[in-house]
Amino acid sequence: MIKQAKAALAALAGVSKKGLQVLQAGARSTQSTPMNYNSVNTLDPTRLANAFAQADQGYITDQATLFELVEEQDAHIFSELAKRRRAVTGLNWDLHPKDDATQAEIDRAKELKDMLCQIKGVDDSGQRKYQSFSDVLFDLTDAIGKGLAAQEIQWRTGAEWVPAALHWVPQREFQIDIKSGELMYRKNGMPESLREWGWVIHEHRAKSGYIEQAALFRVLAWTYAYKAYNVRDMQRFLEVYGMPLRLGKYPAGIGKTERDQLLRAVRNIGNDGAGIVPSTMTIDFVTQTSTGNVTDFLNAIQYWERKQSMAILGGTLTSQADGKTSTNALGAIHDKVRREIMLHDVQQIQPTVNRDIVRPIVLLNGMFPEDRMPEFCYDTSDEVDQKAMVEVLEKGAALGMEIDVDWAHRALQIPRAGDQAKILTPAGRSAATSPAGAALSRLAALARQQQDGDIVGNYSQQLAALCMPHEEAAIQQIAAVVAAAGSFDDAIAGIEALNLDSKAWAGSLQLGMAAAHLAGRGDIGTGE
Repeated sequence: MIKQAKAALAALAGVSKKGLQVLQAGARSTQSTPMNYNSVNTLDPTRLANAFAQADQGYITDQATLFELVEEQDAHIFSELAKRRRAVTGLNWDLHPKDDATQAEIDRAKELKDMLCQIKGVDDSGQRKYQSFSDVLFDLTDAIGKGLAAQEIQWRTGAEWVPAALHWVPQREFQIDIKSGELMYRKNGMPESLREWGWVIHEHRAKSGYIEQAALFRVLAWTYAYKAYNVRDMQRFLEVYGMPLRLGKYPAGIGKTERDQLLRAVRNIGNDGAGIVPSTMTIDFVTQTSTGNVTDFLNAIQYWERKQSMAILGGTLTSQADGKTSTNALGAIHDKVRREIMLHDVQQIQPTVNRDIVRPIVLLNGMFPEDRMPEFCYDTSDEVDQKAMVEVLEKGAALGMEIDVDWAHRALQIPRAGDQAKILTPAGRSAATSPAGAALSRLAALARQQQDGDIVGNYSQQLAALCMPHEEAAIQQIAAVVAAAGSFDDAIAGIEALNLDSKAWAGSLQLGMAAAHLAGRGDIGTGE
């Protein structure tokens, strides 16, 4: 019956499973765009601008390749970007049903979460072969820097359709239709539309613009290119630093062959420490009178790295701390900025997971109507000072504020106990097991608070407060009958016909009698 209901829901959603068993991108060996590792060794602003111009026309292959190599070859960019990605992947996540969800919907949401957690990244033999769901979420954060992250879903078919794996596909394998903005997969060099239900495509915008222009690396690539000049110049400086100038001399009238031979000897003598030249030629070593300084190169490199940190993390405190400006106040401000960036990233990733992962599983298996699907959410609640929060709650309750207990649990980040859970209680005090027990505790507490006052009067006031709602409800019913009666006899008859529920009222009276009884026994026990 349940299977039939799920099948009916899937049919109503208009879901087609045709062709989903076959991967569109396929194995890594079929991907046709290799990496050119020499492309960043000679990266200059002109080449960078050309790659960006091609990307603006939809051909993002060169731009995506540069982004990959920059991240791989610049340790500072990799480190700072890894901090930002781990800020997201380190969060807990859950599936939240609708606020008015039925128990059946809550149970199906738990079932759906189990399906996601079953993406373990292992094949049928138990060998790790694919990505786990945590790996899937990590790969989505690749779009934080590159603006785009793509994963192809490999479905496990059968009674339930669940992703067996999600395969990461490099950004250089895609192309953008310049007219429609559609992302297309380049299969053997020819663009084709992505199959529905077969891809997880996350577009992450660091700045406004079309997706090929909105990547964070569009900013970082310029800093990498300029920093590369300083790194190369520093390496050349260090290569010859401290070495004397080698000056070769040859007599006039010798040919080009002899001059080239002398030039090779001058160049190689610095490395080999030995060499030969004809007696008609000489090599002089000119000692340097001034010493060089590498500090200028390092300052220039650090300047560009500070720019990179500010672009990625919004500040430099976690990577450029110098002990002079690293104050606690600056640390608090920087931490606030990083949290704002983390929330910005989370708000972009959550809709992708709901659209491209949760929704296909739900609709293919007929688990929910589309408007009743649970929502994937990261837990972004900030850590609270629980001691300070408890004091606030105690003072607020003492002032008579109406504080929701569920809200208090959420504010303290302490989950409510389950039905069968053992309740933690203070030493020497038993937990209130019912509303009646809680009311009785309030009555007894009143006597402890005002031991020198009019105990009987205090009990009477508290008992009157407990009974007042029941009394007002009865008066309202009687008043309604009298207002509708045409005569005195009709009013009396209507009042007699009323079915007043006095159980709660009687319970309040019993509480009062029990509290008075306990107080009397306490007075006898203390000799008062």
